[in-house]
Amino acid sequence: MPLTLTAVFADVPDPRRDTKHKIHRLTDILTIATCAVIAGADGWEQIAAYGRAKEAFFRRFLELPCGVPSHDTFNRVFAKLDPDAFADRFGRWMASACEATGLTHIAVDGKSARRAARDTFTGCLHLVEAWAVESRLILGLRSVPEGGHEITTIPNLLGALDLKGALVTIDAAGCQAEIVRQVRDRGGDYLVAVKGNQPALERAVQAAFDRACEADFAGCPMAAAVTGPEGS
Repeated sequence: MPLTLTAVFADVPDPRRDTKHKIHRLTDILTIATCAVIAGADGWEQIAAYGRAKEAFFRRFLELPCGVPSHDTFNRVFAKLDPDAFADRFGRWMASACEATGLTHIAVDGKSARRAARDTFTGCLHLVEAWAVESRLILGLRSVPEGGHEITTIPNLLGALDLKGALVTIDAAGCQAEIVRQVRDRGGDYLVAVKGNQPALERAVQAAFDRACEADFAGCPMAAAVTGPEGS
């Protein structure tokens, strides 16, 4: 049975102070916002509008003691919310929802938001995400901290995922011994790119292929030859 959003969001730390002005439950805010974004909402006003349009539906499983929050409330709460805490719970929910889909391929990659200046290795806001390829769903997301690097953020993201039976693919930036060891320790297999950032490893891999070619791939049961349309 997949986890519900209300269950996974129940223990997210509330960044707000306990005052008389805190009239909306954090679980309600997070659940409505998540559903709205999945439905295509873009921005706080659209999220609030979606919540109002679907209020009768949300009242089936949310308390909504003071109705649907305003767009300002969504904005203020998410501005203070711990992004990693939210990402952990959302990733847990996505993993549960994808369990029945036969998920096998998880692609890990980084993206930069060039207009959001940050003290990261790219000089701007840099996000690392885990993407369920077959299901076309984001399983987890992490932002590279100030002064940080993608290489040090990937292990944090992988630590929140269930990798049993999964093939994790990562580009050359993630070709690190500790990262692939973590994938294996968590029950997954890995396929990482090797480029000039790991010169010794790149030469070793190239040498292995050279030896295999010289032996006509003898002893390699997975070897195959592909002939082009012109026989080349």
